Amino acid sequence: MGRKIVVALGGNAILVDNPTAEAQKQAVKQTAEHLVKFIENGDELIVTHGNGPQVGNLLLQNLEADSDKNPAFPLDSLVAMTEGSIGYWLQNALQNALAERNIDKEVATIVTQVIVDEKDPAFENPTKPIGPFYSEEEAKVEIEKGKGTFKEDSNRGWRKVVPSPKPVAIKEIKTISNLVETGHIVIAGGGGGIPVIEREGKLEGVEAVIDKDFASQQLATQLNADLFVVLTGVDYVFVNYNKPDQMKL
Repeated sequence: MGRKIVVALGGNAILVDNPTAEAQKQAVKQTAEHLVKFIENGDELIVTHGNGPQVGNLLLQNLEADSDKNPAFPLDSLVAMTEGSIGYWLQNALQNALAERNIDKEVATIVTQVIVDEKDPAFENPTKPIGPFYSEEEAKVEIEKGKGTFKEDSNRGWRKVVPSPKPVAIKEIKTISNLVETGHIVIAGGGGGIPVIEREGKLEGVEAVIDKDFASQQLATQLNADLFVVLTGVDYVFVNYNKPDQMKL
């Protein structure tokens, strides 16, 4: 077996100027053409991906249609939906890229739950803005309805904010590891994974989002990966980003 490589693909790399499903699938297809080169090199590949733009769009659709007969879904379910849809696009694109090269390799997408600590300070201080902008008056109405916490966002209006706790463990790590060890390409941890907490031995989804890079790092660590690659739209990784002492690595 070659190197075990975890590749994290950003959600903004999937959604470009055109938000249609076909345009996003085309972007994923182009990415798959590069990813399959790892397989040609004899490496084992685990792919994770972001979902920020996609889950934001899905949230907007849910809020627009929200009614007693058609209630909006909670955030953990929306993360699961985008994990499935983007996973399908990646799985399909990789299968086609492999077929073009006559490579016999299976691809599997795992809807992944990521365990977080319910005592994580992030739950006391929601900071991750999601969804549409509201006026201050509209935000107060939403707060009175019990629709969550809203904060002013960069003088652009008010937005719902949710916690972004740190990942503690990947629930499906044994399944993912078994698939990798038997030679499968695995797509997992999409959108940072579905945030869940453990209470009395049971898992419970929570209204939060997990940073995709932190979750991918956790996955790479638990898999004892040889290499962790973060695909990004910028030329370099920087320390002190956008500050006078900014320095590229």
